[in-house]
Amino acid sequence: MKDVFIVNPKSGKNSQYELIKEIKEHFQGKRIIIEKTIGPEHATFIAKKYALSDEPVHLFVCGGDGTLHEVINGCAEKENVIISVIPIGTGNDFVKYFEDLKREDFLNLANYSEPEYIDCDLIKVNGEYSINTVSFGFDVEVAKQVNELKKKMPTEGIIPYALSALISLRKPICKEYQIQVDTKKLPKDKYGFLVFANGKYYGGGFKPCPDANIDDGWMDVCLISNVKRHQIIKLAKKYQEGNHLQYTNLVSMYQAKTVHLDTENELIYANLDGEVKGFKNPTIEIVEKAIRLALPRIS
Repeated sequence: MKDVFIVNPKSGKNSQYELIKEIKEHFQGKRIIIEKTIGPEHATFIAKKYALSDEPVHLFVCGGDGTLHEVINGCAEKENVIISVIPIGTGNDFVKYFEDLKREDFLNLANYSEPEYIDCDLIKVNGEYSINTVSFGFDVEVAKQVNELKKKMPTEGIIPYALSALISLRKPICKEYQIQVDTKKLPKDKYGFLVFANGKYYGGGFKPCPDANIDDGWMDVCLISNVKRHQIIKLAKKYQEGNHLQYTNLVSMYQAKTVHLDTENELIYANLDGEVKGFKNPTIEIVEKAIRLALPRIS
């Protein structure tokens, strides 16, 4: 099996240099390949190159959630590919799902000598895959602002998201949608947050779907309707902790295989693992056991 490290050079330069040094030391005498990305979607191209060869390959994704998003879109549903995540990016929400593991555990290459394997579901939106979350609404405006802020201030954690939320509060919070969850058509309503979760965390550590499970064959859905500006601040802390479900007048939770949003052919924007993309009338569906993960094993 080939061991291929896909490294995003823009993800924490110091971490990148240290990682490459550690890779060469840890895999001394073994055949490894280090591929550095050179721009947007290059990680998808690299992953697809190895996935289409049909030769068994272990892809180590060295970057943030955006790099991971690109890689899985190059190798989803390919049985010859195994993925490990080396979280050296500024945003690493997906690995927070594994609450028994620390970020340092993922960074320690020795922990992958005898990894733990899990067949992970993916979410697909009009043909594009997401490994962690897909969302529409207020948080997409926040994600846009985060991407702008990170160009100016490479800060980790919740800080860029909190600042971006304050900026986004100046815009309308809710938009009207007709939503169908599997066979159930919901009444048309105004929604501020529409989150479809495979993992538990997004947006720097918020927990919209605290019961989400990456290998149960379902996506968890959190819909927050008719939320007002003054309620956002009050809701934010509960949302971060995963305790917002108590606001039953605002929050609706579902588990689903397929959800359809009727946008009346209007282009709307979605946040897929931190990447912002536009869609018309999106269909969001779960794809079961679409990628195999190799997790660090702690002795």
